[in-house]
Amino acid sequence: MSGCAVCGDRVNGSRYGAPACLGCIVFFRRAIINDVNYKCLKGENCPITNESRCICRFCRLQKCFTVGMKAAAIQRRDVMGPRKSKNMPAPQIIKEERFSPVCTPVASTSGTSSNVTISSTGGLIDKLMRLQEHQWSCHRSYFCMGENFSMGADMFDDIKLRIQGENFRRARSGDVNTMIRLGIVDAVRWANQFEIFRSLHNHHKKSILSEYAFAFMLVDQGYLTSQREEDDLWMLQNNTYMHSDYFKGLPEADKRLDMVHTKAKLHPHFVKDALQSVGLPMKALVIDTFECAVLKTILLFGHKNFFLESREMLQQLESRCILELTDHCKKKYQKDAAVRVGTVILFTASIRCSIMAVYNQTRVSDLFNLMTFDPLVKDVFLS
Repeated sequence: MSGCAVCGDRVNGSRYGAPACLGCIVFFRRAIINDVNYKCLKGENCPITNESRCICRFCRLQKCFTVGMKAAAIQRRDVMGPRKSKNMPAPQIIKEERFSPVCTPVASTSGTSSNVTISSTGGLIDKLMRLQEHQWSCHRSYFCMGENFSMGADMFDDIKLRIQGENFRRARSGDVNTMIRLGIVDAVRWANQFEIFRSLHNHHKKSILSEYAFAFMLVDQGYLTSQREEDDLWMLQNNTYMHSDYFKGLPEADKRLDMVHTKAKLHPHFVKDALQSVGLPMKALVIDTFECAVLKTILLFGHKNFFLESREMLQQLESRCILELTDHCKKKYQKDAAVRVGTVILFTASIRCSIMAVYNQTRVSDLFNLMTFDPLVKDVFLS
């Protein structure tokens, strides 16, 4: 089968009348279901390729029709989602599970949940920091994915050294896929600490997570990046790296593969944007772990449109979060505390701007290969 009739990417199917990739299938379905009216600012004749398909939605949609994709092929069940028995409960967005032998659930008084309970007394951010430390300790175990270990008596010492040591390597597509999934898992557990999120319908939770999970992941990765001396490496949660030079750390065999030079041209966009918008500013500002927890919480509270029924509780949580950040800054920065608080809050805007760079990379990069994402990632970002 040839490439996608719209953009030339790898074909996923012909369900709407023409062979198309998953990205164009999802784009066409959403455009028809939502009945959107796009406009072209460049004469309605934009080239639509794998690299440029996200630039003009009008021309992309017109090309979908030109190659034979049919709106009538989109059935009503595409809107409703998978069919399920009336007696079956609605599925959870994510199952609480242990992802690694080194990850033990955070203590709970009830013994039935791994959530850190946010009570009305005590430090809100201090409690969230304990969850953050637990999540970070779990991330290290993913460094060894696909690695060969010494077999024999020293095998466990070898594994321990790789997990806890200073070794790091170039990220592979498997690392990126797993780290995005891990970002969703961690973001859900973080958001579930708050009743205002737990009480939302699953559809609204997914809408929040489609952006918030990326933002949450960028904070974790940005903090790791800021801790390294190098200014040209973007670190993932499991201590693997992405470099603006696509060929850095790339195996020789992979350098001879098809499309490698196209990938090398597109790859630096995300790395440079992530470094300039998140990683290097976090290093310059010396963002600490407390402020990381604050950033994640403020980014969650930013989805105010979904919390209209809990507006008063949201305002109380926001005030409490800012108050605790202010107390933290007074102890650490004294006279410059107010400036520091404002700087941290404003930094959330820079993180949000980088979300689009991550999203775009899922369409063009072999590391962010949408075709290889597991069901959880697809469910959150493509539903």
